[in-house]
Amino acid sequence: MPYRFPGMNPYLEHPEIWPGVHLLLIAALAESLSPQLRPEYSVSV
Repeated sequence: MPYRFPGMNPYLEHPEIWPGVHLLLIAALAESLSPQLRPEYSVSV
């Protein structure tokens, strides 16, 4: 059965299965991008 919302996966979005994954992913992305963008730009979360 196709998902109701294309591009979203209910398994990955479920907070009980993946607690804090969004927070940790955003922090990891910011840490990874920051050295590549300096000194012209800064990363803010």
